[in-house]
Amino acid sequence: MPKLNMVKALNLGLFQEMERDRDVLILGEDVGVDGGVFRVTDDLQRK
Repeated sequence: MPKLNMVKALNLGLFQEMERDRDVLILGEDVGVDGGVFRVTDDLQRK
């Protein structure tokens, strides 16, 4: 498994959980298409 930084690890974990459970939602300020300030949610809306 490749090493991941914290942002990529969080993004991957969120993506995997959303794939596993279709009822998982991410709510909050600045979590849209651009992925927020730290880009943790980057690309999740499209996926």
